[in-house]
Amino acid sequence: MRPIIVQMADKRWTTQAMHLACALACTDEASIVLLRLIQVDHISYLGSAFGFKLLTNSELRDLQDYTATAEDYGVEMKLEQIQCISPTTAVADAADYLDAAVVFARLHQSRIPFLRQFRLWRLMRRLNPERRQLYTLDQPAPDGESLPTVTIKPAHRHI
Repeated sequence: MRPIIVQMADKRWTTQAMHLACALACTDEASIVLLRLIQVDHISYLGSAFGFKLLTNSELRDLQDYTATAEDYGVEMKLEQIQCISPTTAVADAADYLDAAVVFARLHQSRIPFLRQFRLWRLMRRLNPERRQLYTLDQPAPDGESLPTVTIKPAHRHI
């Protein structure tokens, strides 16, 4: 069965994503891949020891909690660590490499209002040809507030 990827992000988000992913994995008889993204300081550090960062004590404790969650659901889980420049691209690359069926990814807000929507669109565009499902666990805007949105339509090429 194709695995389910859960991006390792902040504790609260990752815990929620792990519970949802494990419930999904139980019904689909899939495994979980917890994806730790290591952003490098310089592109030349990719694939080198300079770009690798060990798990912090906090991350180790969190990893134990995530492992316990997977065990509680009876789901197999493994940790994959990837160095990257762009987290969004790294998630898509990992989904391709692992042939994941489902991806839980954390897309952070940006100071530029439409940038997050653009990143989401790009990620979905990368995942859709392989029919991968994407879950971001976005929260709706509080009552009375609207979030800025932008609709991006594909350009038509005339050959």
